Amino acid sequence: MSNRLREVRVLKRVSQYVLALQTTIPQCKISLIENSLVKGNEGEKRKIAKALGVKIEEIFPTEVVDDSSL
Repeated sequence: MSNRLREVRVLKRVSQYVLALQTTIPQCKISLIENSLVKGNEGEKRKIAKALGVKIEEIFPTEVVDDSSL
């Protein structure tokens, strides 16, 4: 269940705090997602990817996400 959230977030120079503000996802949940302790739902993944300006698959490469509604 690994992801690249921390790597992409740091590359984009966005703190967990700022990402939380941009996505309305609590900072503690972003930390849990980064550390692969929880997956996060499809809506949260979409918000994170949008806030970081990348495709969902770039952050969550091992998971198939239905992005047909984007």
